Amino acid sequence: MAGKSGLGAARAPNTLGLLKNHEADWMLQRTLAYMNVNAAEIGEVRTIARRIDERDPDSWPSVWSEVAALVEAHGDDALAAGDLVAARQAFLRASNYFRAGEYGCVPSHPTFEELWERSVAAFRKAAVLFEPPVEAIEVPFEGARLPGYFWRPDDTDTQRPTLMVAGGNDDTIEEDFCIIGPAAVARGYNFFTFSYPGHRNAVHTDPSQVMRPDYEVPFAAALDVLQELPGVDERIALMGFSGGGYVAPRVAMHDPRIVAVIANNPMIDYARVAAALLGPMVDRVPARLLRWVIRRKLARDPLIRAYMEYGLWTAGYQDISLHDWLTDPEAQAHWARFTIADDLERITCPALSLVGAGEGQEMLDQTREYHEGIASPRKRMHVFTLEEDGSYDHCMLDNHSRMQQVTFAWLDEVLTSLEPARAMAHR
Repeated sequence: MAGKSGLGAARAPNTLGLLKNHEADWMLQRTLAYMNVNAAEIGEVRTIARRIDERDPDSWPSVWSEVAALVEAHGDDALAAGDLVAARQAFLRASNYFRAGEYGCVPSHPTFEELWERSVAAFRKAAVLFEPPVEAIEVPFEGARLPGYFWRPDDTDTQRPTLMVAGGNDDTIEEDFCIIGPAAVARGYNFFTFSYPGHRNAVHTDPSQVMRPDYEVPFAAALDVLQELPGVDERIALMGFSGGGYVAPRVAMHDPRIVAVIANNPMIDYARVAAALLGPMVDRVPARLLRWVIRRKLARDPLIRAYMEYGLWTAGYQDISLHDWLTDPEAQAHWARFTIADDLERITCPALSLVGAGEGQEMLDQTREYHEGIASPRKRMHVFTLEEDGSYDHCMLDNHSRMQQVTFAWLDEVLTSLEPARAMAHR
């Protein structure tokens, strides 16, 4: 996902109110949002909220992991007793809670790798209990084997459209599954996601797989894998969440195998997002005091610190501080390459743009610029509001059901009506 309200950007201002720190409370809400796929429960999350000491940076990963381990044990008991439904649900919740715990760790934290590994392991215990099972796949790419998942409505070879998902920079492919995987399969779509360079699972799997602007290259490798999977025809739509709102349009510009693209929300210029994110702090501070102010801010806000250090890690700058990254001309020049603003007219396939009204002005601006700039003859933009949609947060994390409804209403119209041969011609 993107944008920390504590540093001046892009997440809806109102959350659950269970924790005093906005970032922590927002993450609590984000984790609870997966109740709709049985990957969270109110009682467990409220228990976690009551136990967290917001002043202790180790409290967040410790409490989440303790509850996750307990829930995973419940799943093991259910599995041993033959209750596969309870086991699957418990493993999903454990995966979600381990993921939330890892989110609060800086990459140097002693449990950072362990919590990610336990989150993946718990999810994969759940995956084999679905009917049909969720298949773990790998995308060979530049010496790495990037992890992913493929799921379909049944185990026949019936040809179906496929929703391919590019997650956000700070989520996991297991979280991407929860966001929209079951919703896609329930509507007759295949679901496919993989962890691209710079994405959380990819960098955990291979630390050399850091962010890069030319995402059409790894996605070409992923599409090669996808096209060989059973039941996949030429109707491939690509949806990007948060940072994936840069990735998906970039891929659609270059790879004609994408016949429809959905950006939630479009990010056409990462440098502008970073400026909106950090500007409210940096712009008010004299240069001679900036290092001290950043250190003080991050020391007082453990989850912001974890997010920022994680971001540097995935971008390949794990050995420098946030201050040094901000003031290093070479680092900033590299970051400036993450833009599609001058090439929007290259997107010609059907395109849907989604954004929450509470995400901040920069996100709204980039969404509108994207929608107006692309050359797609068939395009739509939807701004989610509390009044009309019951949602206004980043990536509609406050109302997945409404986001899914809007997405698939559009996608059904433009994609599932295409026969495979027509889809080929449309490309």
